[in-house]
Amino acid sequence: MKIEYVDKLKENWFLITWDLSNKCNYRCSYCPSMFHDGSSGWPDIDNVKNFVKEINKQIPFKDICFRISGGEPTYWKHFLEFAQTAKSYNNSFSFLSNGSRDIEYFKEINQYTDGLMLSYHKEYANIEHFINISKVMTGPVIVNLMISAENFDEMVSIAKHLYENSSLTIWPKVILDKTSDINNMTNKPSEYTVEQKKFLENWPYFRKVDDSKVHRGDILFDSEYTTANKLILNKLNRHKGWECHAGLDMINVDFYGNIVRANCEQGGSIGTITNFTLPTNTIVCQKESCNCLSDIYLRKSLPA
Repeated sequence: MKIEYVDKLKENWFLITWDLSNKCNYRCSYCPSMFHDGSSGWPDIDNVKNFVKEINKQIPFKDICFRISGGEPTYWKHFLEFAQTAKSYNNSFSFLSNGSRDIEYFKEINQYTDGLMLSYHKEYANIEHFINISKVMTGPVIVNLMISAENFDEMVSIAKHLYENSSLTIWPKVILDKTSDINNMTNKPSEYTVEQKKFLENWPYFRKVDDSKVHRGDILFDSEYTTANKLILNKLNRHKGWECHAGLDMINVDFYGNIVRANCEQGGSIGTITNFTLPTNTIVCQKESCNCLSDIYLRKSLPA
């Protein structure tokens, strides 16, 4: 068994997911405080610039893409400068945002951005503001719609409105249990009904966009086309004992500048943004399940 990329060129695509800070202006009910309480502070801008320089030095042959998240990264005063630095090395730069900054901010950062992923949190988000953001961005704008079994119909209605009134592509984000403490998170998916699962697997509000600079693209599971949501919903995201390309096709930087192979932290630390060496070998997964979308989209194979 194996997971592979539909586009073989993506084997040369290197993703850097970076949780820039746990500072956030939202307090979503399903989000643990460790992801928004601000305890990490912000990184040092000079260290960030040096990291961009060093990563390009270590893998000059790779197509590097930065995907920045938080907390809410756009509230860092140096975030625009970070984007400018990455683009100066001809890297791709994208970020996840709750969309709470004003339209003028998105107009300014647009020229340094290859793609934007907006997370729609119904407790705070404004539908029309999301539509207005999409109108000022020239790159693809994808909305991750946080959808649970309990608010399913309401969120589908929101997805329909966004889809029909903008060029946005809407992607349902299956909510996993992360409300307990860090050592006891179950990552269990919301308990969807059979009808809800079927609707999610045949989601009608996704439109094809050119996200080649910000996403790894389609994947195959044993030569059959699939998506991360399908793998999660059908419990096919369990790869314990599989060889994984975490560290070879991506790395993750946490709130404090520590670097690991992927969001799952398999293999332990490979350094910090001020001192790191990229691995050259695959790793055998020891996790019971693969729960981060970026990790799920990595190529993997079960040894014969």
